[in-house]
This record gives sequence, C-alpha cells and structure tokens, in this order.
Amino acid sequence: MSNVLARNLLSLDGDWNVIVDPYEMGYVGILEQRNDRGFFRDHAPRHPGDRVEYDFDTAPTLTVPGDWNTQDERLHYYEGTIWYRRKVALTVDQVASGRVFLHVGAANHTSRVFLDGEELAVHAGGFSPYAVELTGRLNTEEHSLVIQVDNRRERDRIPAMRSDWWNFGGITRSVDLVFVPDTFLRHAWLTMAPDGRVIGGVEVDGSDDAVELRIPELGVDTVLTGGSSRHFKLDIDHEIERWHPGRPRLYDVEWTVGHDAVIDQVGFRTITTDGTRIVINGEVTFLRGISMHAEAISGGRRSHGPTDAAGLFDSAEALGVNFVRLAHYQHDEYMMREADRRGVLAWCELPVYWGIAFDQPHVLENAREQLDELITRDRSRASVIFWSVANETMPSPGRNAFLTDLATRARELDPTRLISAALLTLPTDAQDHHVDDPLGAVIDVIAVNQYLGWYYGEREKIATTRWSTPFDKPIVFTEMGAGAKAGHHGNDEQIWTEEFQAAVYAVHTQMVNANRSDLDNGVVAGMSPWILKDFRAPVRVLPGIQDGYNRKGLVSEEGERKLAFDVLHSFYDGVASQVI
Repeated sequence: MSNVLARNLLSLDGDWNVIVDPYEMGYVGILEQRNDRGFFRDHAPRHPGDRVEYDFDTAPTLTVPGDWNTQDERLHYYEGTIWYRRKVALTVDQVASGRVFLHVGAANHTSRVFLDGEELAVHAGGFSPYAVELTGRLNTEEHSLVIQVDNRRERDRIPAMRSDWWNFGGITRSVDLVFVPDTFLRHAWLTMAPDGRVIGGVEVDGSDDAVELRIPELGVDTVLTGGSSRHFKLDIDHEIERWHPGRPRLYDVEWTVGHDAVIDQVGFRTITTDGTRIVINGEVTFLRGISMHAEAISGGRRSHGPTDAAGLFDSAEALGVNFVRLAHYQHDEYMMREADRRGVLAWCELPVYWGIAFDQPHVLENAREQLDELITRDRSRASVIFWSVANETMPSPGRNAFLTDLATRARELDPTRLISAALLTLPTDAQDHHVDDPLGAVIDVIAVNQYLGWYYGEREKIATTRWSTPFDKPIVFTEMGAGAKAGHHGNDEQIWTEEFQAAVYAVHTQMVNANRSDLDNGVVAGMSPWILKDFRAPVRVLPGIQDGYNRKGLVSEEGERKLAFDVLHSFYDGVASQVI
C-alpha cells in the first residue's frame, strides 16, 4: 500500500508490552511443534489453579518505533525473538468506516502478526513496509494485537550473516491502523520519463471504478479507466516547472476513486546518461554526495520519522551536497520525502550485501519482494534517481544472474530511473584502474566502492590515479574515505587521527577532479564518500578508537565535525561554483 502518510490513520506508536524469548518457546513447543498455548494467544489464567507462564500485562515495555538495542542495555547485543503486544479497540465510526489495514513501517527482520491469537501474516525483510488487512476483525471491544519480531542473522536471509552495521532489532518504524473505503487506491504513482512525458500507474482494490487524477496547477483533470491495474501517460498543455537539485518544485496531485481520495506532492524531472555523464533535466550534473546510514544524528539508535530525517539532512546539506546515498537497505519513507522537499538527489538500495545465497530460489524471491516494496513506495519521489540492487558482491555466474533478474524487475516496475549496484574493487597499487565487472553491462552507472589510502594503495599515488571501464558509462564512487576518531589528533601519517583522514580526503578530491566526466577529462560523474557520521558496527572492536563504531564518519556519533568535513565541503563548494 503506497501513499500511507496521506491516509486516515490511527497511530499505534508508543509503549508496547514485550516478552524476550531467545528460545522462541512462545511459538514452538518442546517437541518442535507449534505451541498452541504460545505467547501469541495472550492468555490470562481462567481460574486460580490455571498455569499460564507469561503475562503481557505485567511485562516491561519498549517504545515503538524504536530499536530494542538502545532502549535496554540488556538487549544491546540481543539477537532473537521479542514479542510485542498492544491492546486495540475501535470507535463505532471507525468500525463503520469501511476497510482497515495494519501498516508496519519496518520490523527487523522477520515478523509475524497475530490478532486475538490468530496468525494473520508473516513478513520477511527488516527495512520494508507491509500491510495486513483487519477488515471485519476489529470492533469496539478490546483486541490483542501481537507482533513477533525476530532479528537473527541467517545464511539465507537478505541481508545474510555478516554486515558492517548494527543489527538493530525491533519495530523500528511507525505502526498504524489505516482506514480506507471499500474501494480504494492501493497504489498510485506519477513520475517523468526520460523523454519528458509524464507517466504513472494506479492499482484499485475493491472494484474497477474509474480513477480521477487532478494536478490543478497544470490544468490536469482526467479520468483513468481500464481495469483494476492500469498504466498511463499524460498529455499536459501547461509548461511543467522541473524539480531540480537545489530548486525543488512540487505539485499537488489529487487521486480519487469512489469515496477514496489521496493527495500527494510530486516533482517532475528527467534523469539520463550521456556516455560517461549524468544528465538531469538536460543539464550535465556532477553528483556531490555523501553516504548515510539510517542511524540518528546522535544517540547511536535506529533513525525514524521526520525529526530524524531533518537532522540527517541538515548535517548532509552543510557539506554542500546535491546527492545522498541511502545505504545499505531501504530507508524510512520520511527520508525520501525530505529529499524531495530540499531538492537533494537520492540513491535507494536493497540489503543484498556480503554472503548472499545466490543459488537459493527463495532468497531471490525475497529479494524481489523487497525490491517491489521499495519501488512501489517511492517511485513518485522526484529525488530518487537510482535503484541499487546490491552492495559489494563478488562476480560469479550465480551472482550475475541474481542481480540481472533484480535489475530487470526494477525496470519493469519503473522504467524512468537509473539502475546500479555498488561494486567492490579489490586491493591494488596500480595507478590505472579498469573496472570490468560483468555486471557493468547490465546496470546504467558503474558504482565503485574503493578505499585507496586506507585498506590498500599508497596515498602518494592517489591524486594521479586514473579510472576507466569498457562500458562507456559513468563511474560514481559510492564509497571512499578513511577512519578517524573525533578529537584524536596527530600528524597526517598517524592512523585514526583527524589529520590522517583529512589527508586521505584531500588527495581523493584531487583524483576525482582529474577524472571528472563533466569536465571532459574522465569518467567519474559523482561521489558519495563513506560516510556522513560514525555508526554502530559490532565488527569494529579496536579499544579506545572504535569501541563498536565504524569511524569513517565525517562527523562523530554525536554529530561533532572532523577535519575531513571541511576538506570535502571546500571541494564541493569549488565544484558547485564552476560553470559547465
């Protein structure tokens, strides 16, 4: 279900009673069968001698949305199952209003939904939204809503066993009841194709009623017919003011079917490539970017909601960016909405990361599901110019087929944006880098993660390093950088100091400038260094320096700027001032 933020909502955010269940006894009994007296039943003793070995009413609480790791220090490293319960009751008007859905913004990783002891749905994917219909199941009496959340890492999950970020558990984004009429718009989207045509699509649930689309400022008032699912293109007589980086223009778009009405804010822009250049609205554009994790600007917790989104973008925009890479998974919808409002381009990514079981059909099926959830939610967002299907996967026939399948699916769902994947370059001291990963033939832009001067390579050679590909496509450096602990100082040869990190950034910006495709002397069309801020990562264990944080941030985990911040800001200021 898309456009949820524009719907009639009843928020279920707040305190939920929880039971920590590391052995999953609340679902599976001692004989490995389903436990029919499990926690999802939310039983209360029926008489004084009745044995019920749990009690949600007296159990502790966790706040939704939020990760459990930072809410209770006993759960800091916890991986397993926690049961969440909340009591729900509707008003008479809500019961009579039509259909009702439970919408979960994200729950990491696998979640099961139970209402009054009945299992209704299972969802796999810790960063995607999902909806469960509750029509006819709720009334004015009190109901027990239970969500089982399991964040265990497994080899056949996406992501899999190992990642360089914290495995936050819990219901990490908002939970709402969504009220809609009997016939409603399940999906409605609008965007601009590379040739300047406005295209879109609708999916109607409940009947095949005609859909009215209005864009008042553009004089659009049209009726769309042709079945429950339909795609269309619009002929617009009025001149469309383009949404452009730094100059965001959003139009009110009104969708109506029967008694259902949804208002969205949509911008229109084109995104194409021209050889090794990236072209937005007909203008060659260099992507002045930064990568971001979905971790709040302070507190080391999973970010959620509009306030966290604004804080992250405030810090990013202070760098002078026109582009953000939202790595390595699907971020909160508020992030894309914020990017739309601010005029910042965005890269959106699937958590197809290290160690994926590319040979397992059910893993590919889940990757497709997560891709569908991402694209159907965000394809009306003008800020989004990239769908990324993976990060740092090693070439192999199985991997190539897996990612080609995802790229094909992405183009089916949205033919208007660029498809990419962040490729891993292997250690080398060579000064000429030729990126020939076979996936380059499939994707539109060659995205490269490289760590010259940090994991490999001599710093003295970086500035004069040259890059090429056999594909005549743009290169974007999706990762580059070095680690430093904020406040740790020394000379620029001393690792982990701010001076060391700043020196690495200085030579990288020289290298990028010498390879820029927008200046006719290279193939590099942009960059999103790693990363905006230090973030939690259990694989980073160096005492006194890392302490459970990846230190490649330009600001600390509490938002303190490091010296490299100013180096990158100065470079971006110079790029922005150049006339192309």
